[in-house]
Amino acid sequence: MQNRRYHVHIICVAHEQPLVLDGLAVFFQSRAFLTYDVSPRLPQASLYGRQSIDACDYAIVVIGDSYGTTQNLGVSQMHLSYLSARAKLKPMFVLVRSQNRTADIGRQLHDFTRLVEQQVEDIYYYDDNTNIDELLKIAYDNAVAKLNVIASWTKKDRSVKDAITQIQVTQRNSASKSSTFTNASRKSDEDDKLISPPVEIIDATDNITQSIDLSEKFDMEYSAQAYEGGNLTDITMSTSLTWEQILHALARMPGAFSNHGLQGCLNRLITIKADKDIKKMMPNVHAVSRCQIAQNDLIKLQSLLVAANWIQLTASGARTSQELWKLTFYAKKIFKDSSAQ
Repeated sequence: MQNRRYHVHIICVAHEQPLVLDGLAVFFQSRAFLTYDVSPRLPQASLYGRQSIDACDYAIVVIGDSYGTTQNLGVSQMHLSYLSARAKLKPMFVLVRSQNRTADIGRQLHDFTRLVEQQVEDIYYYDDNTNIDELLKIAYDNAVAKLNVIASWTKKDRSVKDAITQIQVTQRNSASKSSTFTNASRKSDEDDKLISPPVEIIDATDNITQSIDLSEKFDMEYSAQAYEGGNLTDITMSTSLTWEQILHALARMPGAFSNHGLQGCLNRLITIKADKDIKKMMPNVHAVSRCQIAQNDLIKLQSLLVAANWIQLTASGARTSQELWKLTFYAKKIFKDSSAQ
């Protein structure tokens, strides 16, 4: 591993758990090139995180005492980076700080930790007394044993002419495939020229990770406003949709859709049911509006769609400040088979 290194991206709350982050830097000094999630106060934080995850070979999630500052969708940069890594099926392991039973860690951090524990196999717990270096040795050895590809990054001395030739070859390969893009990284040492090969992203996630039965239902909470006799009432209720209903609604979406588009799609489905349910409960209601799925349920549903290989990030979404999703070929096939029946 001295001449071949992995690119590892650290998913974390920026500048939180400094001893662990420093421990990672020291441990991977001769093993990998590291990138980290940065402060969400920077305008390009989300874009940088997605590009780093897109380029990395492996991801490490560090869950400490903080969930992080929430973004527009009500989730933190750490959460967004985790969803992005899951969407791209990046191999990963997770370091979780053990919490005292009396510690108030907050609902969002608690829910996020439980979500990760349910979805990721390799999880390692630590506290103030843990030898981080020893823990990382165990985690890293297990990770490398499961990673069945060679390291993407090569460190070796070569002439400027060789480096230019390799860049030209890489650019030609990239230009020949519209669904291929080149990841490049630069190390502070000017003597090292690091070049990553093109990566095919269109079919990269078309592997089933968690199957979904179309007849099963997804339970969710939603908020709405009911108008009755000139009065406005805020209502919170529960409902459920079958996965077949969700899939058929997604199939009617544009070729690429944003997180906001996904939310709007689900809100429209909920509105149809909410109008009937609320009027049953409140017979004098003459109008129902502003039906919105609960944020936690939206995140959970999106994670399940990713895990089931129904949606994936698009190439254009990885390069812009907005995440853009699309149905996978696998989901389209399920939709086609379901429609035929």
